Amino acid sequence: MLIRLECVQAQHDVTVLDAAETFAVSKDVDEPDSDGTYSIITTTATNEDGIRVAGTEQQLHGWLNRARGQLRAKTSGPRIASVLDLSTGHLPEQVCTRLNDYWGVTAYDTRHGWLLVVPSNLAAHRNEHPDTVPEAVWQLWKYAHRFGADYVLLDADADRVNGLPAWDW
Repeated sequence: MLIRLECVQAQHDVTVLDAAETFAVSKDVDEPDSDGTYSIITTTATNEDGIRVAGTEQQLHGWLNRARGQLRAKTSGPRIASVLDLSTGHLPEQVCTRLNDYWGVTAYDTRHGWLLVVPSNLAAHRNEHPDTVPEAVWQLWKYAHRFGADYVLLDADADRVNGLPAWDW
């Protein structure tokens, strides 16, 4: 996996202090890269470019998660969990209604769906639970892992994504 960091020249020194500093996520529109590269660009209050981080969607999510982890380690800050918000339609109804019955699956009922815990090590979890977790749940977990999610919030009103199978119920 390759993350492309580019130096962006600003007219003045730029310091990104906190979340109050503005940033934009944009798709290269002049000459889009064939690999689907996106850019995260910080700007100052006077709209001068600060720093630019570019990569595919998955690469940027990974980079941001690693950056958050490094920030937590350096500052002794709290751990902040990532939650992937998906439609309940990404699991068959009979799997959703029995999520808590599968050995190796931890899920919590919510008002409109479930909060599904994503195992931190999928390979080890697959070895420990080779036949007890439905394949559709493995697919959700693999998708969530691509983006560094700790949980999947399955909500009836959430959007469906193209990268996962879906069921109508």
